[in-house]
Amino acid sequence: MTSVALQEFADEFDFCFLCWSQARLHIHHMVQGAGRKHERFNLCRLCERCHRALHDGGSLCVTKGQVLTVKRLHDPEHYDPKAMAALQRKHGLAYDPECLPQEILSQRRTPPEVLLMVNSRQKGARGEREAAAVLNEFVPHALARRAQQHSGTETSADLVAPGTPNLWWEIKRVQKLCLPTVMQKAQAQCGQLVPVVLHRRNDEEWLVPLPLSRIQEFASQVTRK
Repeated sequence: MTSVALQEFADEFDFCFLCWSQARLHIHHMVQGAGRKHERFNLCRLCERCHRALHDGGSLCVTKGQVLTVKRLHDPEHYDPKAMAALQRKHGLAYDPECLPQEILSQRRTPPEVLLMVNSRQKGARGEREAAAVLNEFVPHALARRAQQHSGTETSADLVAPGTPNLWWEIKRVQKLCLPTVMQKAQAQCGQLVPVVLHRRNDEEWLVPLPLSRIQEFASQVTRK
């Protein structure tokens, strides 16, 4: 990736993927060291404060898993953990997506229009578009859209919703569903995030199966203002 391409990435995302700040923005390379490559799947947009918190710690703690989560939310077409691991000649990353702490979520002040500009580029399959529309109707701050998975990877959920960053949305618009199998697959991919299945059969309403043990986390995400 050339310096021009890096600038195009910076211009495309004028907000921090974590806290949504638009001040003092950096381009963060998710894989460092010998694997630090200017590849789109390895780039994330962070403000100076969040970038420093990732590298230096301090009162605000940011982890690699949390950065992986927001990469999936804001740049899903280039979310590719396998490619990231390959930069270090490994088969997989040593970490998975992690939930964003309330400390970061409470700091978000960027108007939703900033994220909606990103959303407007996305197109998708009928069932996933329908699910995103219904989810946004009942949870307006979700800002849900179809993930449009990166070619060759199966490690992204069907929907991404920047307003509910700790939820992993799987969409099943089918007549017959083996829910345990779907949930098992989602749990294997979602890391620390809460796996949620949106399922609808013809002429019926959408159902929302999720692990009962995670219901409080789910409620805090869908009711958050």
